[in-house]
Amino acid sequence: MKAAIERGPEGWRIDPEVTGIAIDSRAVAPGNVFVAIPGASHDGHLFASQAIHQGAVAIVGERLDVTVRLPYIVVPSSRMAAAELADEFYGHPSHAMRCVAVTGTNGKTSVVYWLTHVLRYAGFKTGMVSSVLNDTGLNQHPATLTTPESPDLQQYLAEMRDFGMTHAVIEVSSHGIVQQRVRRVSFDMAVLTNITREHLDFHGSMDRYVGAKSRLFEELSPTSLGILNAEDQYYTTVRDRTSAEVISYGIDDGQVRAKILEDGSDHSVVEIIHPTFRSRVRIPHPGRYNIFNVLAVTAAAVWFGVPADILIEALEHLPAVPGRWHVIEQPGSPMVIVDYAHTPDGLLQVLKSLERLNRAAIWLVLGARGGRDHGKRPEMGRIAASFADHVILTTDSPYNEDPAVIAESVAAGIREVNSSRLYRFELDRTQAIRLAIESAASDDVVLITGRGPETTQHIGGRSVRLVDAEVVQTLLKSEVKTPEDMKSWRD
Repeated sequence: MKAAIERGPEGWRIDPEVTGIAIDSRAVAPGNVFVAIPGASHDGHLFASQAIHQGAVAIVGERLDVTVRLPYIVVPSSRMAAAELADEFYGHPSHAMRCVAVTGTNGKTSVVYWLTHVLRYAGFKTGMVSSVLNDTGLNQHPATLTTPESPDLQQYLAEMRDFGMTHAVIEVSSHGIVQQRVRRVSFDMAVLTNITREHLDFHGSMDRYVGAKSRLFEELSPTSLGILNAEDQYYTTVRDRTSAEVISYGIDDGQVRAKILEDGSDHSVVEIIHPTFRSRVRIPHPGRYNIFNVLAVTAAAVWFGVPADILIEALEHLPAVPGRWHVIEQPGSPMVIVDYAHTPDGLLQVLKSLERLNRAAIWLVLGARGGRDHGKRPEMGRIAASFADHVILTTDSPYNEDPAVIAESVAAGIREVNSSRLYRFELDRTQAIRLAIESAASDDVVLITGRGPETTQHIGGRSVRLVDAEVVQTLLKSEVKTPEDMKSWRD
């Protein structure tokens, strides 16, 4: 009988009868090859028997299980093998399109969304893989990871190819790079938004985190393009590690720059200065950080051949990105903004943007995620104390950590900056949002950070539906009155 898969000096050979590549034993279908991946919490090798029971025709793993009576191929890296097998199984779909990787600590999703919008506006058939939506043109797949696992990613790229897409814009996380999820994806371009502290629980140090981001640019071919933020502290580090052509951007520095003409509460007006044109544009989203995002999009779009007049028109119609600066207003109630900001720099940028709103006071609903870098929690507290007038410390998704312990570590940062700064603990997130809205005056602003468009909150072993914007809308419709005890805190 012919083997389902074989590995030789020329790479993998997959029998036409194979129906797919799976790395989750629960998702194995008859005819699949199961790749056993050792993970932080679960070891896929322990589930080989389940995969076989569900119809797997071959197993790939990092250690041999002599009890398995199927073809079993041992490899140095299961993740690398999964990426190679998926690319082979789907027929190398990235080679049929112009593929763009967008990475960075903050701003990745906005750049992916907006570059996809601009390319589509210019007439390019463009697919998108992002942390909020995977749109192949043929299907829209919900996002569960910032960068999908390699079998899913290759499937999405294959759908784009089969639907006639010419471009694919892909959000690439540092986890996705280290865990080989984008291995074998042929990138024509990579964009770096910025690098600030994040994911040190996973990478262990900033040097390793920067190294992960840099690896994406190291692997670009000399005929590809790297688009880098000239004002980011790691610009030179990344630039010096790539052999690709580099285009830099920044408000004050770079080949693609912007002169800020108007810094509004809900928009910006800038003059974009590109080596090939200068043009005024009204960006329908506020904040310096969004100007940086627009400059990255500009550099990418022009390289792909989008005419300047079409580009400017598209930029003036940039769509809202789910969970980013989501403004909810009702007459007589405070302005409420829901934002995904979940890193120190992300929180800082959003709070700075609130200053232009000229509201009487800033109420901040703040939590930190469990199982993540503990060191950033007091840093976020220090930022909160420096910009917000009132802080309500609550629960994000604590997973298996104690929410009270997480909140206290953020509070420690608040006390370092201003021990008299008003803050409260309300670990029930819905009640924390209620407390902020009911305590704020109509000329205040309430900022709810950390989860953005997320629909599920993970507490211990439970997952519950919770959407911050839906909670806000329900509360505003109820037209609640401010209780006396909340008035006293506010005053």
